[in-house]
Amino acid sequence: MEKVLELKNIVKRYGQVPVLKGVDFDLYAGEVHAIVGQNGAGKSTLMKILAGVITDYEGTEVLKGKPVRFRSAGEAQAHGIGMVHQELSVILKLSVAENLFIGTPGGKKTFVNWWEMENKARQLLKDFGLERINVKRPLGSYLLGIQQMIEIIRTIHSGAKIIIMDEPTSALSPPEVKRLFELISRLKQAGTSIIFISHFLDDVLDIADRITVLRDGRKITTLENKEINKAELIRLMLGSSEGINENTEIELSASEKEPILEIKDLSCRRLFRDVAFSVGKGEVVGLFGYMGAGHMELPRVLFGLEVPEKGRVILQGKEVKIKSPGHARSLGLAYAPESRKKALCLTKPIYANITLPFLATIGRFVNNRTRELEISRQLIERTSLRPPKPLLNVGNLSGGNQQKVSVSRWLPTHPIVFILSEPTRGMDIGAKEEIINLVRDLKAQGMGIIVASSEPETIFALADRILVFSKGKIVHEFKQGKVNKELLFQYA
Repeated sequence: MEKVLELKNIVKRYGQVPVLKGVDFDLYAGEVHAIVGQNGAGKSTLMKILAGVITDYEGTEVLKGKPVRFRSAGEAQAHGIGMVHQELSVILKLSVAENLFIGTPGGKKTFVNWWEMENKARQLLKDFGLERINVKRPLGSYLLGIQQMIEIIRTIHSGAKIIIMDEPTSALSPPEVKRLFELISRLKQAGTSIIFISHFLDDVLDIADRITVLRDGRKITTLENKEINKAELIRLMLGSSEGINENTEIELSASEKEPILEIKDLSCRRLFRDVAFSVGKGEVVGLFGYMGAGHMELPRVLFGLEVPEKGRVILQGKEVKIKSPGHARSLGLAYAPESRKKALCLTKPIYANITLPFLATIGRFVNNRTRELEISRQLIERTSLRPPKPLLNVGNLSGGNQQKVSVSRWLPTHPIVFILSEPTRGMDIGAKEEIINLVRDLKAQGMGIIVASSEPETIFALADRILVFSKGKIVHEFKQGKVNKELLFQYA
């Protein structure tokens, strides 16, 4: 087979921190080459370099035998490299035909010949075995799997001969995955090359010709599919199991606790379905999964940011229908989302961020700044926030201290259940330890806690029970015995 792409000794740093450390990668015509690795292994960074999104890096990129260095995503596309992101870029209100030709050559004409465009769309879909799709219907009327295929076909129609697929099966049902794999097989036969990035190792082993494993910014190996199995792939992703520390393996001994929150058969669109579990008083329930598994979307529903399709939420023995974040707060729920930048007003002082959830209770007619500062200083001291300056803008704090603000601001509301999404992501070891200790203190006070994370170390450090999510469903519960990363990854 013809080698169409080669990356040699790729190095990328953010400041002084290396995220890619001399990575090599190659791709052949008509091949599906999968890249796997834990979060932070360097997969996304490597693909952003290839797609022209990241331009400042060291190393060599060779495309069809010629050295290239893309200065933009548009330049990469002009050279036949397309990327289908997990978050699709389709426009659901537009028709299938319109979505197929948006952004493609000839797709920006002032006057549109609708008959011609729809006929071309029908022929294009027929070429890929999708002739049953009505090109006049709004794309949003079709399931996610069809929407994804339309984006892939649009990418092909724009001239892409190399397609990067980022977590393409994360939100698809089994029949949709099968249909996607049939489309990928057609693309292979036509000579199109696919780079397939996924956390779902079963999908990788089903579709990939070769598999490259990245770990901590380094290429560990590239193997033919027939040379590897799932267990060995997990071991390569994790590295040696020697010297496992307390954050890579734990022993659970969860005891039955009085439930203060019960979730029964909760479903929300295509985010998750039939989720059921309980949270006890003074208990931490960990929700683990990969991107798109549903564990990160569930907290948004519980806090009233998304509306469920069906299911029941029972809080302290009473069924509740959570209508909004304000309603959730009044019921005794607190939520610290994964994005600190979205949770906090970075241009406002620490004290203003801390008092925001309960500002109405401080002063009835005017903002009582003296009282705000007093409460803020108490919480700053309680959480050892640094620097302890309530007038300092939150945007000037480190990530760990921003997270302390995101958590501590809820404490005066005396929540019954605290929901935290990715509470330690992007922090150094010291900051992580401080957040973990803070959550443990809340647990000791009898608070029920849900921790949703894709980082096993965080789950292991906090959880009494662990629920593993995959493709929108709880697939396993750990509550007794030893648990390690390999077990989590096998189920996720």
